Amino acid sequence: MRYIYESVSLKYSSMRGRSKEDYLEIINAKGSQGWRFVCFSPIQARPKGVKGIELVFERAIEG
Repeated sequence: MRYIYESVSLKYSSMRGRSKEDYLEIINAKGSQGWRFVCFSPIQARPKGVKGIELVFERAIEG
């Protein structure tokens, strides 16, 4: 089976230290479109923390 992958970037607010968007809402919305959540990865890790995360999704394709 072959897969395609897609990522969604969530930037963190420097004031609040977290994303403005709810990651669970994004995961559930992508899931309803046939995507499966695979993992997350930090964006631009710095000594004082990360600037955000990328959510990675996969979906099976025919062929």
